[in-house]
Amino acid sequence: MLESFLFLFTGIVGIVTIAIMITSYKSNPFYNFFLLVIISIISIRFLIHGSFKLGLQDYFSPDQGIYSVFYLTVVPCFYLYYKNLVLEENNTYNIRDLKHFIFIGFLYFININSFIKERLLFQFRDIINFILIGFFILFYLTLIFKLLRKNIWLKKDLLINNKQFSLVKNWTIWLFTQNLLAVITLLVSIFSEMHSRSNPSGKSMAVLLLLYWLFIYFKILTAPEILYGLPILNKKTLKFSLPTEENEQNHLLKNDNWILEISNQKSDQDLKLQEKIMSNIVSYIHEVDKLSIEQHIFRNPKASPTDIANKLGVPTSHIVYLFKYHSNIPFSEYRMHSRIKDSIHLIEQGYLRTNTLESLAYKTGFASYNPFFNAFKKVTGHSPQDYLKTIRA
Repeated sequence: MLESFLFLFTGIVGIVTIAIMITSYKSNPFYNFFLLVIISIISIRFLIHGSFKLGLQDYFSPDQGIYSVFYLTVVPCFYLYYKNLVLEENNTYNIRDLKHFIFIGFLYFININSFIKERLLFQFRDIINFILIGFFILFYLTLIFKLLRKNIWLKKDLLINNKQFSLVKNWTIWLFTQNLLAVITLLVSIFSEMHSRSNPSGKSMAVLLLLYWLFIYFKILTAPEILYGLPILNKKTLKFSLPTEENEQNHLLKNDNWILEISNQKSDQDLKLQEKIMSNIVSYIHEVDKLSIEQHIFRNPKASPTDIANKLGVPTSHIVYLFKYHSNIPFSEYRMHSRIKDSIHLIEQGYLRTNTLESLAYKTGFASYNPFFNAFKKVTGHSPQDYLKTIRA
């Protein structure tokens, strides 16, 4: 009875978690489609089991025997969740990802096919099922470990935003640990069910599995940056250990490009966006300049507001708003000025002692020498050659 109540309670908590997740889905870097699928499958399964056992409904019955194989759908979904999370593919889903679910269909097929059961599986069916399921789960657990280890846990070449990266890193370590514990519990559970000659469903140690999922739900519900995503995440991570308020103002005063107070006419959409990001404007300015000066993002010929937004972990609309209302020049001109400043710095560091001006143009992100020449003359008032003469005089 207590176990049935726990099933029902965990399912209800899962449904509440899903409802809140959906409200912040578009602005949340911790979520993607696959996490919603995972929690939906788990929560509905728990809810059906608990309500059926408690007599609250008799229309849906808990999965038994081979039908529980569809529960394994969460295994490749976890891999695809992590893949989309760490590779920043939240809005792109590939139909080829369906290949990860072929084995589940195969496992179900061989267990409902009478010829295979009688001629191939024979009395060793449960053992073969256990080996296949164990191999399947451990295979994806290994894929997930390698993916996270390479792209998150051991990654050193961070561009910016170490605090946000640490939040993602801690979240993936914590969730993977829960995955590992759940896998061990599930495999031990199935093995014990085989040993007792009962239909393997993975529920003989259900209490532990329920506790693991409750930990996951409560972790999401009690961590605002994970639950609500960017609105809360920005407040927590876009402070970046900034200088004091006085130094922030001095930074802006030294850079004539940026303005804090704005009086431009704004659309209703921009006014709504302004309410969300006004407290982070200084942080955005600081980080955009940091990307330009320290990380040389504009050496990429195709650098765009979207690239900046991805590096900062914010929506592109925030960066577009920043340049629309808080910059004296448009984004394209800011990019051009940044590239010319970069080229001047390289010249002063002796880059042209061993390289040509054409090489300098490509190095700083220009498509060819001609646009570099025109931009250099526009920003400095001198051609590159004349500028070289002035610094060598």
